[in-house]
Amino acid sequence: MFLWIVLTKLYLFHPFHVSICDVTYDSDDKHLKISVRLFADDLEMGLSDYAEEPDLDLLELDSAKLNALLQRYLLENLRFTTNKEVLPLHYLGSQKEDNGIWCFLEYENLSPFDEIAVFNSLLVNAFKDQENLVHFRKNKTVKSLRLNQRNKADTVNWYP
Repeated sequence: MFLWIVLTKLYLFHPFHVSICDVTYDSDDKHLKISVRLFADDLEMGLSDYAEEPDLDLLELDSAKLNALLQRYLLENLRFTTNKEVLPLHYLGSQKEDNGIWCFLEYENLSPFDEIAVFNSLLVNAFKDQENLVHFRKNKTVKSLRLNQRNKADTVNWYP
């Protein structure tokens, strides 16, 4: 019985803290599409601190309240800058999946660019070992960044 409890805990609690942010830009439709995947338990702990609600339970929140909280949190902790302009992102919503939550944002009518900067401080205040992976896809070319508590911002470019 003891072994079963230990194995269950190991399965339920993952030993690392990571988010994945997929950013796609196609110069034909001029949309920057952003998908962020966070582990639900990590997000719950991070949002509990952020919202100053120690008993926050994501499963108990109705969709409207959850999305309002996610929108506020994401827009404060995830920013993109191109041509020296911070892009005002539009939060589209979220979707629960297995042990994670996907969040979706976009920016429309973005002129073609050769460089983009990202600031990603998602969950770094909740977990010292938080890693935020950011994958950029621009016209079928992929570039990636690894951001964390020590390095919350970086830039990628597609200079010829």
